[in-house]
Amino acid sequence: MIHLIPLTEQEFQEYLAFMISDYANEITNNFNLTFQSAKEESEMMMNDLWKDGLLTEGQYLYNILDPKTHEKVGIVWYGLVPDLNQAYVYHIFIDAIYRRKGYGKRTLEKLQSVLKQRGIASIGLSVFGKNEAAYQLYKKLGYKNTRLSMELVL
Repeated sequence: MIHLIPLTEQEFQEYLAFMISDYANEITNNFNLTFQSAKEESEMMMNDLWKDGLLTEGQYLYNILDPKTHEKVGIVWYGLVPDLNQAYVYHIFIDAIYRRKGYGKRTLEKLQSVLKQRGIASIGLSVFGKNEAAYQLYKKLGYKNTRLSMELVL
């Protein structure tokens, strides 16, 4: 089974830099925003969600390791929403060379198992409209649509 190992401070700083840019690109590709506006939004979100860095209560960030080779294959970030007894997956990222090999599925299954053992009732997540592969994976694992956003660019 997949191993989840907490990030070091250096890995966390590298992840923040990557995530701000990556999320800004996703916002730009999926919404009608300039990259600069998207980057500002991404920076505000990351600063808010990680206000105390790795010590931020309720936020969890793990390297995903292959169980046999112990190679890092990606990262998963989730937070807890105590009022709803829910976990929310903010980001699951599998490195390009490991994609389409089952790591995303096995990571979510591992996370589901860990959270269920902790008494968490449900897991929420969002998927960008252009990420069909992730959407299909989530459906295959039993995730259901709870809301749908649409846009028409004029």
